[in-house]
Amino acid sequence: MDEIDAILTAIENQTRREILKRLAEGRQYALQLAKELRVSQQAILKHLELLEKFQIIKKAGIEKSDMGPPRKLYELNKGFSIVIDFAPGVFEIRRYTIDSENPENREIREENGDFGEALTKIEEELRKLEKKRLELIKMKERILRELTEY
Repeated sequence: MDEIDAILTAIENQTRREILKRLAEGRQYALQLAKELRVSQQAILKHLELLEKFQIIKKAGIEKSDMGPPRKLYELNKGFSIVIDFAPGVFEIRRYTIDSENPENREIREENGDFGEALTKIEEELRKLEKKRLELIKMKERILRELTEY
């Protein structure tokens, strides 16, 4: 199974997507996820095992608990973006790694004192890029359709 297949297998399940959403916000342990998602702890552990098998998450240490045994913490292992283009004549899947330790990211943090404003600008730019990308894919699809008609 290649990496994109593993990612798609992992995220096809709604519960696993919810787990990933919560882990994107920070480290969590299985019982905490089970309570938040209203799913049995056994089911959560199976989902965590699969996500760990595909190297999407990893164990992030142990947290002591006053309520019982120490808790295994989990966190995202790596960031990525998947782009799927699907239209007549077009089927492409691409995966991009999101490197949060990239030196450029540190520069962005240092330049922008107001993080809320910086995040708003970034979101606006991403929306513009997505809109432009969609326009280009539509153009590509039209050209490919015309080429096949000849």
